[in-house]
Amino acid sequence: MSGPLDVDDPWDAIEACYEAGWTDGLPVVPPTEQLVDDMVSAGTWDADDVLLHEPSRSIAVTAHKAAVNAVMAGCRPEYFPVVGAIVQAMGDPSFGLHAVAASTGGSAILVAVNGPIRDELGIQYRENLFGPGFRANATIGRATRLVLRNCLSAIPGVLDKSTQGWAGKYAMCFGEYEQECPWEPFHVSRGFDASQNTVTIMAAESGHNVLNHASSGPDGLLVTFADTMASLGSFSSGRSLVVFAPEHARKIGDAGWSRRQVQEFLFEHAARTLEEVKLGGKVESSRHVSADDPERWFASGPEVNPGDAEVKVHRGVSPDDIHLMVGGGDAGGHSAFFPTWSRTRSVPLITKEVIRP
Repeated sequence: MSGPLDVDDPWDAIEACYEAGWTDGLPVVPPTEQLVDDMVSAGTWDADDVLLHEPSRSIAVTAHKAAVNAVMAGCRPEYFPVVGAIVQAMGDPSFGLHAVAASTGGSAILVAVNGPIRDELGIQYRENLFGPGFRANATIGRATRLVLRNCLSAIPGVLDKSTQGWAGKYAMCFGEYEQECPWEPFHVSRGFDASQNTVTIMAAESGHNVLNHASSGPDGLLVTFADTMASLGSFSSGRSLVVFAPEHARKIGDAGWSRRQVQEFLFEHAARTLEEVKLGGKVESSRHVSADDPERWFASGPEVNPGDAEVKVHRGVSPDDIHLMVGGGDAGGHSAFFPTWSRTRSVPLITKEVIRP
């Protein structure tokens, strides 16, 4: 994209953005020079500072380019430090952004926000936190997608080869309901102070609703989550994000279960036999694996062999692969499980501090 737009008639400006191919299908705010300058000024970077470098195609995303897309997404300037932190997180080498953006798996960049900035910016973490109705959630998430599209050419049918995709690719940004978390907030579990503001990004498949109204204690409740996580349709050795609704979080907290206990329980029970995994078509072919490969069960190939019914295959490779947050309305037994994309290990979750002027 060439930069700020200067068109007198607002409707003509919107149409010019469509003609330039800058939109996600919805109208965008025309990025005038003044709006872009105001957006850049709200961050801690100079316009030419590189926030992300994508090595596969040697593409750099500057603060100016990120600001253009934040304007088009409808962000307020005070949102820009969050947007910039997301862009920086996407540039973490371990995140493998090129594969995330290009894969047929159709992953969305899920963004979770922690810290006081949630309330300061109005980032929703209660009712309908994954849905519409909240400017900060919608526009910060949308800016993330527009950066992918306009700066990194993640255009459907061009670089973005998503077989089907999902609605989270428009925008998927929410806050954690830290006040209802039975443990330390998520970013504190990642080594940050509670007073710090952070973003966590994940290359996520679409969320799975986990419905349980009847279980009074954590054992029966968490079996429901583990069963959902072990569904063959999205089963892999990749990471998981579970967002407990407050109603579910309270039942777990009231029983005194720690974050680690929950992770260990889910890891142990979110599992299938190797026979089931093979019969379900989740092992495509034999391949060479090393002795320390966490996916070495692939080595036996797709054919069912004697003893496969006795081999347990887990979602993820350790309890650390299961990440736990809290969010949603105060009432209702509906939580969510988000798998990472891809058939195998996939990429980690990345947490980055939000720095404001």
